[in-house]
Amino acid sequence: MLCARLILSAGLSGFGYTAHAETLAGTRIANTASITYSAAGSPAAALSNTDTIIVAERLDVALVRSSAPLPPSTAAIAVLLTNSGNGQEAFALSARTDGDARPSRFAIDVDGDGQYDAARDTLLADAVTPALAPGATLALLLLGATDGAFDGTQTTIIARAVTGVGTPGTTFAGLGDGGGDAVVGPTGAQAEVSVALDATSTPTLAKTQSVLAPDGTARAIRGAVISYTLRAMFSGPAAAARIDDPLPAGTAYVPGSLLLDGQALSDAADADAGQADAAAIGVALGDIAAAAVRTVQFQVRIQ
Repeated sequence: MLCARLILSAGLSGFGYTAHAETLAGTRIANTASITYSAAGSPAAALSNTDTIIVAERLDVALVRSSAPLPPSTAAIAVLLTNSGNGQEAFALSARTDGDARPSRFAIDVDGDGQYDAARDTLLADAVTPALAPGATLALLLLGATDGAFDGTQTTIIARAVTGVGTPGTTFAGLGDGGGDAVVGPTGAQAEVSVALDATSTPTLAKTQSVLAPDGTARAIRGAVISYTLRAMFSGPAAAARIDDPLPAGTAYVPGSLLLDGQALSDAADADAGQADAAAIGVALGDIAAAAVRTVQFQVRIQ
């Protein structure tokens, strides 16, 4: 009598399987079955042929606006691109403004500060990213997107998988990692994000201080001078801008210490932009025509 039992075994080559993690594109999944039995009282076994498949590459991408500020010096737009597929993939970048395609320059924002520095950041000459690992995110800058204008126009940045785009399920035979197929995922293998360049953008004001005591130390003692710096950053036009700062209690203004962008202002209310008295300092910046940074400095003495 022939008594047989089937034992199925499957092996993953290339990468180990992790629960809840998507198998990487290009992984070769090999499956071999075995049969063991007894014949004439002796154990015997035989193997099936081995079936091997290559996990297809899913093409997906995500693109979002970065939280980095829009810097007035370069008018770059910062975005974050994520390869949300399961394979190594590069992405072609483009942009359009108010629906019209325009020449686009992109750079990798190496330190993620939202500003382009030619000595540090990497220009993408062909507007194509390097191949990104599955799940990897790349900080990017669209350069010169606004031409210095914040007039309410809308710029849209587009990222498309280099292997191909299309309706979900579209297959590119043999073009995936490891020689497998590439299949378009739910995003269509492309993503876009739009940024409205608002003419009424909100400026920011940052304040720093330093202390110099009569004995040369930085101790906040009687007679010590506190130097304040106010940095107003405008990402677009602003009308009738003005900075006011009440003097701290227990201090007195140091006459003649009021500066605007390094230039001295008079303390009296007269023809120039500044005014200072025992209660407060005030500087009228006027109308700001475009992105700019204005700096106000003054000193007080601890009583």
